[in-house]
Amino acid sequence: MRYFMVILLLVLSASWSMTLEEAINVALKNNTQVKLSELDLKRVEEDIRKARAGILPQVSLSYSYTKLDKSLAFGFTPTERQSYVFGVNQNIFDKAVFDAIKLSKLTKDLQAYVLEDVKRTVENQTKQLFYALLYKKEVVKLYKDNLSYWEENYKLTKVQYEAGVVPMVNLLRSKAQLQTAEAQYQQALADYKKSLEDFKAYLRWEEDIEPEGSLEFKPFQEDYPTLRKLLLERNSTLLVAKKSVEVYEKRIDVAKDAYYPTISGFVTYQGNTGRRSLSGGTEWIRGYTFGFQLNYNLFDGFQREANIAQANIDYLKQKEVYIDTLYTQDAQMKKTLEDINSLKAQIRALESSLEAAKEALRLSTERYRYGVTNQLEVLESRANYNQTLQNYYLLLYQYMSDLANIERLTK
Repeated sequence: MRYFMVILLLVLSASWSMTLEEAINVALKNNTQVKLSELDLKRVEEDIRKARAGILPQVSLSYSYTKLDKSLAFGFTPTERQSYVFGVNQNIFDKAVFDAIKLSKLTKDLQAYVLEDVKRTVENQTKQLFYALLYKKEVVKLYKDNLSYWEENYKLTKVQYEAGVVPMVNLLRSKAQLQTAEAQYQQALADYKKSLEDFKAYLRWEEDIEPEGSLEFKPFQEDYPTLRKLLLERNSTLLVAKKSVEVYEKRIDVAKDAYYPTISGFVTYQGNTGRRSLSGGTEWIRGYTFGFQLNYNLFDGFQREANIAQANIDYLKQKEVYIDTLYTQDAQMKKTLEDINSLKAQIRALESSLEAAKEALRLSTERYRYGVTNQLEVLESRANYNQTLQNYYLLLYQYMSDLANIERLTK
């Protein structure tokens, strides 16, 4: 029974924790923008089917029944008239249909790139929120340890005061510092919980979760030429802009299709009730018809020229958008690399400062315990250590966030 309870507790605790990979999977599954983009992709697939309908035969069937008053029925017209028409129409040549199919396929490819871009954006946003939670979680842990330290310090000072070793002012100062530490801890905890609720809302997740992981320094070798090559090949935002240029270029061809004639063929089989002679009775009259139809618009008031000109303008505008996107993404990568270089130097420097602050706190604490120094030195050492450690966590958070941004740009 005891082993069962242990296993149950382990399962429950595991269900409360969530790794970064799990968070990304949940976000990609539940995110509204991803779902909308997936629906847009399905809609474009239906557009392809609609475009293909132009090359398939169109089959129709109609039937009518009419009853006439005797005063209206004269000559060959019967009082009761029935008719039906069964027809088949087939496009033989229509360049606009084939170009429309090609355009629909390009639009589908574009929407697939858009979906991938949305997924990468959601993945990056999830990482940013997750790393922020890890940072705030470390801050909570820091202030919790700080609170435990000042609780012990207050107990020690109280014993020293009761023994007559230290004056009342030391006891009051210890109590004030304890209350300050408790307030800092509660503020950090509230900030963490609020961010956790925002994260759950982003994931559309109802159960309580706890981010699993830690902030750590990961080596990164910045090689701009290699990263720029990856940017040009893989950057989803850039691929969307590039594919958009292809789509708008194909729209020019679709606009030019108005200069081409269309040829179609038709076959009908029809019948109706009537009289072949004035003295004859009502009978079904049936027969086939077939033929070809050529349509060509000789002049439409320069509408075709205007449509082509507009399509060209839209194409040129999209090319400018692509160039702008390229420069923007490249500049963002350069700035991120500069931030990474700066953060690496700051982290190395702060690691040394953190080691020194930790040693200074240890020495001041020992001197205070033996009455060699006063409490103010301990306060300053502790505050310096806490601030240095918090800054260290902040730099690690910013560093990991920048690495995520590089992945977003080059993945």
